[in-house]
Amino acid sequence: MADQTTNPFALPCAEAPRAGLHEVNGCRLHAEVRGTGPTILIIGAASDDAEMFRPIAERLTGFTVVTYDPRGTLRSSRDGWPCDSARHADDAAELLHALGLGADAGGAHTRADVFGASAGGIAAVRLALRHPETVRRVTVFEPGYFQLTASGRDLAARVGAQVDRHLAVHPGDWAGAVALASDAARVEQPGAEPSAVRPSGLLAAPRGLDWYAARGEALAENFIRGDLPITGEPVDRRALAESAADIRFAFGNASHPVFGEIARELTRVRRRPGSADPAEPDVIDGVGHVVYFAPEPVAQYLRRRCA
Repeated sequence: MADQTTNPFALPCAEAPRAGLHEVNGCRLHAEVRGTGPTILIIGAASDDAEMFRPIAERLTGFTVVTYDPRGTLRSSRDGWPCDSARHADDAAELLHALGLGADAGGAHTRADVFGASAGGIAAVRLALRHPETVRRVTVFEPGYFQLTASGRDLAARVGAQVDRHLAVHPGDWAGAVALASDAARVEQPGAEPSAVRPSGLLAAPRGLDWYAARGEALAENFIRGDLPITGEPVDRRALAESAADIRFAFGNASHPVFGEIARELTRVRRRPGSADPAEPDVIDGVGHVVYFAPEPVAQYLRRRCA
């Protein structure tokens, strides 16, 4: 495992987190709490651990920021993993209560703002629908609800076929399967000259971020066995449309177009007549699908959203 102290985006003088293991919903979750103030819970995918979101958390001064290793990931236990997004959502709700940050700790003012990204965004939606008393604002960045649009279904089919063929020949080569999945959903590098366009995998770390590349390889099994099945889950359109929670969808302007399409469709489903729900999802400039490759604009966006 890559040395955590070499995280390329970490702030050198940031305060150390309050870290610990918590018995949650039949497993042990490693969680890290930083700062004081209103609570922001960051939910990543099963292939994302707390350290990957450390740079975003460190930049959110003035908030109590919770990051954690989801069930089955690194320092958390693998009891009951792989699992669906409902269990991840229940884990998140119980973790907030265990940390004294849920509604049971004193009322609505203790409710958490939630930021969920990728497959973690699907868990964030389920958290809002299953535990509305625990959340205040829920921001969902590029959830992999691929079955929601034609382009999403096509992308999921291509990625799934690549992964299945590779693992049939190379059982257990999770990193190789992730590389193929990433390449199947490659995007053009923003700003590249037409003669120098370099294909970039959807999940590939940008040049120079070897720390993230190594950590991603170490968590490749989590992506294949944990995240990909969750992206096949359907969204409960009726529950999403009727939920009283403050739910907003977002995507990055440097990401694969399919995520913008999914975010727009989810926003359309979510918008309630006569409400203040936005007509369009939020767009975060300079951000691709993997949010921790761009911690500054993501932290700035969350600061505005959770103010």
